Amino acid sequence: MEINVNVKKPKKTFIRLNILFFIIFILFSTLVIRLGVIQIVYGDSFKREVDRTQDVTVSMPTPRGRILDRNGNSIVYNTPQKAITYIKQLDTTSKQMLATAKKLSKYIDVKTAKVTERDKKDYWILTHPKLAKKKSQWKRKN
Repeated sequence: MEINVNVKKPKKTFIRLNILFFIIFILFSTLVIRLGVIQIVYGDSFKREVDRTQDVTVSMPTPRGRILDRNGNSIVYNTPQKAITYIKQLDTTSKQMLATAKKLSKYIDVKTAKVTERDKKDYWILTHPKLAKKKSQWKRKN
């Protein structure tokens, strides 16, 4: 009596695929371990290096836009101008804007000739809200 046992041999492609997955797993594990070593062992030194190179203080700005004649005398030069830029956020109220303007007024001087009529009206509305409301209601009625 013959027993026929059909034992299938694994296909070569299946073995190759398993080998490929194993190699990818080893490479990925090596990468994770290496990144962990860098993070844990060398992390502090890298952080110090970043902190050291991140903040660079310039003590003296370079002159720009100077035009010299052939004798080295300055014909045209730039004078530095200070500027303050304010960008209003969506949730900023008028009172907050007025408080910010009062704080900034300590640092800048604006000639009264440069203040527009609209700026004056806006300031009056902010400083006299009750009168402004009455005046706007009175204008709507008439």
